[in-house]
Amino acid sequence: MTNTDKTSLLARSAAAAAVLAMAAKGRAAEKEDKFLADIKSDDADVRFAAWDIAGEMDPEVIPALSKLLAADKPGVRKAAAEALNNIVHSVGKEVNPAGLRANAGRPDALKQLDKRQQVVAKLLEVLAGKHDHAEKVGALRHLSLIATTDDVPAIAKFVHDPKLREEAVFSLERIPGKTSEEALLNSLPDAAEDFKSRILAALGHRRAEEAISACLDAMKSPDTTIAMAGMKASARIGIKTGGQTKLPDYDSLSEWQKIEYTDSLLRYADAQAGQGNPEDAAAIYQAALQRDEGHWQCAAIIGLAKIGTAQAAAAIFPKLRSDDNTVRITAQKAWGAMSEQPGG
Repeated sequence: MTNTDKTSLLARSAAAAAVLAMAAKGRAAEKEDKFLADIKSDDADVRFAAWDIAGEMDPEVIPALSKLLAADKPGVRKAAAEALNNIVHSVGKEVNPAGLRANAGRPDALKQLDKRQQVVAKLLEVLAGKHDHAEKVGALRHLSLIATTDDVPAIAKFVHDPKLREEAVFSLERIPGKTSEEALLNSLPDAAEDFKSRILAALGHRRAEEAISACLDAMKSPDTTIAMAGMKASARIGIKTGGQTKLPDYDSLSEWQKIEYTDSLLRYADAQAGQGNPEDAAAIYQAALQRDEGHWQCAAIIGLAKIGTAQAAAAIFPKLRSDDNTVRITAQKAWGAMSEQPGG
């Protein structure tokens, strides 16, 4: 075979491949059009059948499907929402670390990604594009399930969007890895004052140790909502902060905030006890034991019993004769449990 023949054969093969690719693309477009038409159908059975197979659809359908979240007909909105759920859940929760950023920047990058990455890419397209509020909320909620550290910067942009900030923080809060925690922490200084408590709560739920300084600073705020958010987050993180920590002014708090204050102290004490700092924990438990509220006394008794030292037993002993029936029974049970411990 001459070089000319080889060239001709290659050209014909390329042309045939192009034709096949165009035909496949055309069939995919027809499948997508039918799927969307079925989602918009007036027949509930047809809509159900469509959303039931949504996981088999190409992720390219996501932007068009997202637009149906704002459809006039409730049935269509529901079908679109369920279809998106199916697409997102069809890619699973496992991440292939080797694939992250592997094809970034290539003209054909989307087609080189695995299906999970393709779905994420289309959801980010919805988030960044000219889509309405409901569509972007949906995208952020789905991203909270399948996005990875690579996607954090694109999501973090919306922490300062008044309409989407709650959803953006919710999404970041659920994405594993230090990158999402760093994004939350970095967004805190420039966040709106009425939203700082939400970011602090997310950092607390994540137990982000790097956020402890920010939490301690927040506790100094004259805004009791921010101060208590800092205290609650710090307690959840549970790092030993030392005796110089400035707690919120108890007398300035609302009744509910006072409950949160004591609850945070007890949570912090539990963390210290678990980390091998029984003296710090015992001091907090003994302070709670002096409160009038029976449930705080009970919580303190349980904490002291876990510490199990002679000093803890001495603090519990007077409560064996408490006038509060619940406190007395709790103390008796704790005393009994302590006596069964080695050396008790």
